[in-house]
Amino acid sequence: MSLFKRVREKIEERRERILSGKVNCIPWGLPRFEEESPGIEQGKYYLDTANSKVGKTQIADHLFMYNPIQQVIDNNLNVRLKIFYFTLEMTKEEKMLSSFSNILFIKEGIRISPKDLKSTKSDNILPKEYLDIIDKYKDYFAKIEEVVEFIDDIRNPTGIYNLLREYANNNGTQHKKKVQFVNNKTGEIFEKEIDDWYEPNDPDEYVIIIIDHISLISTEKENGRNLTTKESIDKLSSNYLVRLRNKYNYIPVVIQQQAAAQESLENAKFNKLKPSLDGLGDSKLTQRDANVIFGLFSPYRHEIPKYLGYDIEFFKDNIRFLEIIGGREGGAGTICPLYFDGAVNYFKELPLPNNEKSMEGVYRFIKKWRNN
Repeated sequence: MSLFKRVREKIEERRERILSGKVNCIPWGLPRFEEESPGIEQGKYYLDTANSKVGKTQIADHLFMYNPIQQVIDNNLNVRLKIFYFTLEMTKEEKMLSSFSNILFIKEGIRISPKDLKSTKSDNILPKEYLDIIDKYKDYFAKIEEVVEFIDDIRNPTGIYNLLREYANNNGTQHKKKVQFVNNKTGEIFEKEIDDWYEPNDPDEYVIIIIDHISLISTEKENGRNLTTKESIDKLSSNYLVRLRNKYNYIPVVIQQQAAAQESLENAKFNKLKPSLDGLGDSKLTQRDANVIFGLFSPYRHEIPKYLGYDIEFFKDNIRFLEIIGGREGGAGTICPLYFDGAVNYFKELPLPNNEKSMEGVYRFIKKWRNN
């Protein structure tokens, strides 16, 4: 099949999918934001950045793990999920504990942090009925275990790539084509078979690769030399993640911290505290590879009393601003204000600040749990 025919057929196929009630992306669950960025698309590389302790892991978990799973279970979204989560900062047990807190809050309105779930203090023992409620949602947690493969023992670029390439080889067909080459020394023409295009067994499978966070990967040797952290990041991103996206239509999601200097007094003086492409820590080349780059910002962290019309003195640490700060898809500068509860990894798109009736409902909700 020619390249023209294959691309032409893909356009028609995507059109027919929508007409038949299927989807071409997994919605974010953020209605206004979706007007610019509809959702997770196959074959797209997403980069998520923020300063330390702002919630970059939590927003990635919300957008690329909890929300997609919830859409599949609750909304009967007709896609199949497979998530490879390289959790370089937390253990797989800690990630599952976090999911307990998230589901208890979303489904039952119970706000309890992973720390409190563990009954760490003798005067704060977890009530038995909470265990019963966790058991009530065992199908949800079974789905998480089915969909998400938490990996905490593979940390180097080549090990990550080899695992994902093996999965691709076991779940699709690599089509080949013959190409003619010329031997520069002899002038002899010879044929060689090379990879042409990859056909997945299940076109509706969304393979999401989350790396948290990329600066924590292990370095490795190349040509007898130990690579630096920057070189290892560049190898993983440009050599491997781009290949997984382009060849297999996979969805890399890289979490990358901003450099410490991004929050310097100099940046504060010139009001440049938000995450930026220049502020990416350890390597700035990842921005070149990504299709969409998200930045997460907390005005409360910098004692900003009001921001984009929102009362930060009231919200305190319960507000974040998700912004498209770059990429190939356009939309740079699009900002989504989010209610944020870090204890239960919960985000929700806030009403516009001039929508007084809706904002009053938000204020009542926050006051209610703060008073409990």
